[in-house]
Amino acid sequence: MSRLLILAPSGPDSQDLVNAAGRLGHGVFSASHVTKHSPGDKMDGIADDFVIDFSSSGAVSQIVDHAVDRRINGIVTTNEFLTPLVTRACAALSLPGNLVEFATAPRSKVGMANRFERCGVAMPRTFVVESEDDLHEIIRKQQLSFPLVVKPAENAGSKGVSIVSAKNELPAAFARVQFQEGTYDIPLDKRVIVQEYVDGDEYSVESVTQNGRTRHICVTRKITTAGAFRVEIGHSVPARLEDALDERILGEVSKAIRAVGILNSISHTEVKVRPDGSCAVIEVASRIGAGRIGTLVDLALGINLPEATVNVALGVPMSVEPLRSSYATIRLFLCPAGGRLVAVKNMPEVGDDVPIVTLSREIGSIVSGPESNKGRIGHFIVTGTDERAVNRRADELSSRVEITVEPTVADAGHRT
Repeated sequence: MSRLLILAPSGPDSQDLVNAAGRLGHGVFSASHVTKHSPGDKMDGIADDFVIDFSSSGAVSQIVDHAVDRRINGIVTTNEFLTPLVTRACAALSLPGNLVEFATAPRSKVGMANRFERCGVAMPRTFVVESEDDLHEIIRKQQLSFPLVVKPAENAGSKGVSIVSAKNELPAAFARVQFQEGTYDIPLDKRVIVQEYVDGDEYSVESVTQNGRTRHICVTRKITTAGAFRVEIGHSVPARLEDALDERILGEVSKAIRAVGILNSISHTEVKVRPDGSCAVIEVASRIGAGRIGTLVDLALGINLPEATVNVALGVPMSVEPLRSSYATIRLFLCPAGGRLVAVKNMPEVGDDVPIVTLSREIGSIVSGPESNKGRIGHFIVTGTDERAVNRRADELSSRVEITVEPTVADAGHRT
């Protein structure tokens, strides 16, 4: 029996990893952040939990010492903030992992952009600025034109990302990035990324890389909100594309995966395709795609990405051939505003074509607005044998759902 260490297991994606490792007959251990740990919070299926300060300079050494003590054979995480720690610990222990010299590239958008440029990956025009004056100078020199994208050098879940359509919106966009906070007390790079806005359809590519060889599992079609904040509210698996477009997307994604040093990892790569058919890679993460993409892949294709993640981490040879040819789509619900969740009405019922319906926030809880993934309160999944029919069904069901939020005193004061 091999032993797997999971850093900061939290949420359904981590539970899927734990369950997958258990099914495969492996022991599962975890490491939790010191300020996030509570006695009794250990996830089901985990044998032992180790408490650590992920933000400390000695975090890697502590992980390595713990791994040696527990005879760990592989290390994983579902949180991209911790992927550099995984890479460095795996390198120190000679376990399957990614290139240690590029450990931060799948997390840092600055490092990622530098690697993309050096390796010839098609990407949006990108600038890194440290002040609002720098941002205005880029506009003055016409290096970028509106609309453009302003986002943090380091964060996830669309936090702090906005599309700016006019000069007078720049101060608020810049301030939004500056006030971002890190996860697990890890300090963030306070620089700001300013990018060309790429108009077009959004996709992601789910891939498995083992010993430097990448297999693309599928292309995922994405649905986002409109306006200044583009938050993902739907994923559809697999997206059936024309062969030429499919090859073009996968070719750029392969280059991007190599550019950021992924050798042994699941990866999730965001891509946009312009109306002329050209594509731009937005970013790569060395983890399973969030928003229940792993579940969609399993339902549609019969490929279990959590099991693949475990096998890659442990160096176990594997096959990721599809076991079925179907379709699955998810609709993720965002609160219309921040405040107190009062009611959620007309959620679909579980049935033959709706295998999963989940409300992830309790009625009465304080919820975030629709500016980032933090505003998600639930989802449902629809499956079927026809891509268009599955999405029509999901859209129909989604249109019936009613979410009521009342502002708190703090929200009301902020709005005035």
